[in-house]
Amino acid sequence: MAMDKFEREWLTEHLAKDGEIRDGVLYWKSVNRVTPVDTAENAVELGYPVDMDAHKRAREADIEKSLAAYRKARPRRPSAEELYEMRAAFGEGATVVNILTGERITV
Repeated sequence: MAMDKFEREWLTEHLAKDGEIRDGVLYWKSVNRVTPVDTAENAVELGYPVDMDAHKRAREADIEKSLAAYRKARPRRPSAEELYEMRAAFGEGATVVNILTGERITV
């Protein structure tokens, strides 16, 4: 989908300040993360030499790395406060599933 004028200006400005291409993959320098695929596609539209196949592979690897770090850092059991909030939101006895970890908790 083509960018509108605002999107084009915003992306042009931010890529100039914070974008970096390494081995055909577009990164945000400030966070050292692979940009979303749609951002890379728009960068190609602006003339940036992004290798979309390499970019998609790098993006998937970046997401997997982030999810692994999240899973590792996540406590095994929710705190009393988190359990209270889940019961308030979903009701007593509901099963809540963390979509990032697959963990199922009955509250």
